[in-house]
Amino acid sequence: MAGSSDHGVYYKRIALIGAGLIGGSIALALREQKLVGEVKCYDLNQEACRKAVECGAADHLSQTATEAVQDADLIIIAVPVLKTLELIKEILPAVKDGALITDVGSTKGAIMAAVEQILPFSAHYIGGHPMAGSEESGISGADPALLENAIYVLTPGLDTPGPVIDRLSKMISKMGAEPIIIDPLNHDRVVALVSHLPHLTAASLVQSVMDAGDRELIQTLAAGGFRDSTRIALGNPEVWRDICISNRWALLSALKGFRKNLDTVEKLLTEQDGDAIHEYLLRARDYRGSVPHRGRGILPEIYELIVLVRDTPGAIGKLTGLLGEAEINIDAIEIIHVRELSGGSIRLGFKDPETRQKALELLKYNGYPIHIKE
Repeated sequence: MAGSSDHGVYYKRIALIGAGLIGGSIALALREQKLVGEVKCYDLNQEACRKAVECGAADHLSQTATEAVQDADLIIIAVPVLKTLELIKEILPAVKDGALITDVGSTKGAIMAAVEQILPFSAHYIGGHPMAGSEESGISGADPALLENAIYVLTPGLDTPGPVIDRLSKMISKMGAEPIIIDPLNHDRVVALVSHLPHLTAASLVQSVMDAGDRELIQTLAAGGFRDSTRIALGNPEVWRDICISNRWALLSALKGFRKNLDTVEKLLTEQDGDAIHEYLLRARDYRGSVPHRGRGILPEIYELIVLVRDTPGAIGKLTGLLGEAEINIDAIEIIHVRELSGGSIRLGFKDPETRQKALELLKYNGYPIHIKE
């Protein structure tokens, strides 16, 4: 049985199958908050398991997946989405009565339908999708803070008992994430639009720039706008390959709608219809402005300042040193514009609005011209 949450422990024994960025971050967060007891880890890459034990994400490494899940109250499958069903089939004979299996895959419909066909009555399965990520990969990039304020989608089956759902949901809340229960097909449709399609369009934009030639000139002129709009293309290609294939039907529908909008833009440009272009951009701006800043995305949000610095020796070092002395951590820095003889603009990125505000106040106090980039 699962442990008593009255004492803070939701599951006495858990198995982590897949010691990567997401699985490792979840395990670290659970251990840090003392929400689980013993953690066993299995990964095809045994070195990743050893690192998981070394960093405190797990207590023991197992030689096989079935060995890891024996006696586990909670089993977290944190492998590429196309490998999830195969792994569940492998471990089912070793799963004890009453155990809960969950996963972290970015698509849910197909896996939910398949698992419900093979899941024994004595076990439970709740699909999971923590909507968080990083440019980092593997267990070395795992961070217990990665899930803080992240949306964590849960897709229980129709027959999943309420108490089983409640226990997992409460543990996720205690971990610092925000659990949301969604129908699996609806989940796949929406994430195709707001997560998977943006990744493909970012990759396509980069490909278009690559195809244009003039590499040196393009890299000289490509500034913040290009980097911002293509940032998600930095994601792990192997992971995103599986996501695209597993959610292809929803993604194809999303691409059809996107192509229709591109055709509209092309038509307006061909007709030189300035009023219609303005209206098109205005609607997009207003809707984008209405999207609330909540939770984390597949890549964590960066809160930015644009700082004007003078063209003097050590100017950038002085700027960063000032923030360092105040223990204000810079998560990203980029020179985005240089003007001969007069200086240039530096873009600084911070992990949260509070850190950005501290930096803003300090730099303004020290005479730096600044504006906030929303």
